[in-house]
Amino acid sequence: MGIAYELCLATAAKQIGPDWIHEVKHDGYRMLVIRENEQVRLLSRNGTDWTKRYPWIAEAPKNRQKRFVIDGEAVILE
Repeated sequence: MGIAYELCLATAAKQIGPDWIHEVKHDGYRMLVIRENEQVRLLSRNGTDWTKRYPWIAEAPKNRQKRFVIDGEAVILE
């Protein structure tokens, strides 16, 4: 299954500029959380559906919005 969204990928840099948005790089899996009405899917960068592998993530987006896409890194912090 292909994906219709392009994920944001991290870019290494030595300095940040005033208009940059940046994040701490954790070791995890880059994925999209896509909600379309009541269906939530988790998709990896190459389009692999990980919804059944990580059901606790798929169940988390309890939001008033019926359609949205979240681009992020799925990590477990210990």
